[in-house]
Amino acid sequence: SSDSLDIFPPGSHVGAEMSDRTTKKVIVGILVMLIGIPLLQPDEVAYRNKLAMTTVFENRMLLMDGIDNNEVENWEFAESLFVESTDCIDIAYSGFNDGLVKETIVPEGRSRIQELRIDAMEVITVSDASFTYSMTSVFDITGRVREEAILAILLTSFVIFLLGLGMVSFTKDVHNLVIVPIEHMIQLVREISENPLGKDLSLRAVDNNKQKDDGMETTLLIRTISKIAGLMRVGFGEAGADIIGKNLNITHGADAMNLLGTGRKIHSIFGFCDVRQFTDTTECLQEEVMLFVNRIAHILHSIVVQCDGAANKNIGDAFLLTWKVNTSTDPQQITSCADHNYAADKALFSFVKTMIEMSKHEDFLCNFSPRALAELYERMPGYKCRIGCGLHFGWAIEGAIGSSKKIDASYISPHVNMSESLEGATKDYGVPILMSEPFYNLLSSEAAAGCRKVDAIKKREDDIVTTNLYTYDVDLSIDFAHEEGKKKETKKKKEKARNKKRPMIGPAPAQRKTQFSLVDDHGAENQRKTFLQRGNNNENISDGLGQLPRIKISNNFPDVWNSDEDILQVTAHFTDEMRAIFSDGMDAYIAGDYDEAKLFFYQVLDETDGNDGPAQCMLAKLTRVTH
Repeated sequence: SSDSLDIFPPGSHVGAEMSDRTTKKVIVGILVMLIGIPLLQPDEVAYRNKLAMTTVFENRMLLMDGIDNNEVENWEFAESLFVESTDCIDIAYSGFNDGLVKETIVPEGRSRIQELRIDAMEVITVSDASFTYSMTSVFDITGRVREEAILAILLTSFVIFLLGLGMVSFTKDVHNLVIVPIEHMIQLVREISENPLGKDLSLRAVDNNKQKDDGMETTLLIRTISKIAGLMRVGFGEAGADIIGKNLNITHGADAMNLLGTGRKIHSIFGFCDVRQFTDTTECLQEEVMLFVNRIAHILHSIVVQCDGAANKNIGDAFLLTWKVNTSTDPQQITSCADHNYAADKALFSFVKTMIEMSKHEDFLCNFSPRALAELYERMPGYKCRIGCGLHFGWAIEGAIGSSKKIDASYISPHVNMSESLEGATKDYGVPILMSEPFYNLLSSEAAAGCRKVDAIKKREDDIVTTNLYTYDVDLSIDFAHEEGKKKETKKKKEKARNKKRPMIGPAPAQRKTQFSLVDDHGAENQRKTFLQRGNNNENISDGLGQLPRIKISNNFPDVWNSDEDILQVTAHFTDEMRAIFSDGMDAYIAGDYDEAKLFFYQVLDETDGNDGPAQCMLAKLTRVTH
């Protein structure tokens, strides 16, 4: 019944395996004992001696009817044979009145009764039915006693060895099936508590050796702990590392969870990203919006992690990223990029590279159903996935926010809000990236060379001191997908030419891809194309997101700004001369010479065919000020 199932849970695989191994070893042990013990038992010498005595005694009894020479010879022969074939040292006859000897002299060289201990002698008496006549013999059993002692020692040693072997065998099974997995679990928990964000756990190799499912609950527990560690690492992030470590600490951790408490002050670079036109995109994609957001997150997080950053919050259409700066260093005393390991360069490079990779992988980001694609491009013709980014450096309080029912490991600080405000202002300035002055001051000279100051603002109206805003000039109108397509086409042509030179062996691999184009009501072909069917290559298929792109970046900072081909390509549109002209305009604007500032900004617009967002923003601001 169901009640009995609740009372008696199903047996574990570990218990079944232990029982099976124990049963087999007990059976083998019993068989070995049944074979070995008889081999270590002494011979029954006493029975042989008594049988020989009986023969002598019967021959002597025959003489009671009358002495016959032949019978006397038979008796003497039997007696001498008995003495020679045994260890007899004395023979005595009782009740015989035949005139023959009543005691037999044993051969010289044998032990005497006076020389032997009691336990080294054996006395056997043979008599008739009425006990009138009897024959008593004394045997020297020293050799047999010695043999029995040796065999007893061997038997005891054999039993001890067998029991010890069984104990070692049973202990080995317990050690392999129970103790070792428990030690692995403890070690795994200890490593997680010491380094909650670490991925290179020592037990990864142990788990890799158990790729086949052995069905053991201990193996399942080890894998479950590893998965829980991964879930905590992903769920809590860098901000929750201390929470995980404190609550999993085996040595000093309390029995109850301590999730809430005081935070700790840290200094970090905060990056805030927002997906453009997300509301309209959500209405078009409906359920598939999750695929859209997670594909963006895959590209963004992959690059951020490679640049030593950490993802903190995923807020639907927005992402909060952090790059912690060593708290032992006073932010006011930072004099070189080495003091913070080029954290600012890595943060800026992460966002620029993310925008480039999103442009390269438009087919991956927008791989949706025909219905979703049709509605998306009908509402926003020529749609391209874009993000806006804000970067700021400052302090924050790191800790758990919430209650015992639900917590989020995050940061509380006006500096976090500042990064979000900077991202929101990117739409006003017409740029994809906006940076604060504290962040800009951390950049290397190589990275700062591609930046320009786009405004000087006051945090509050009554402030006297202004803070500068900067952007990194990138041109995202470049059709990276087309460039990648040309590279692939060239590669295919070269491969095709090589294949023509050598005969084809076997059928060609089925790697066909079916494309489809959307056509609007007027019959004009929509420019957006997507792959609805992909080839049989399942490489990097994960979580239903499709074929995940492999993104590998260089960490050669700060030289990467002058060596990365993509960076050089997106920054080529805005030259140093144009940047100097805009800087002159900003100087004139700050000095209050608005007319001269307008001339410089108009010049920048002329150089960029009217497409420079900061120049347009400053001209609009000057127009409001002058009117």
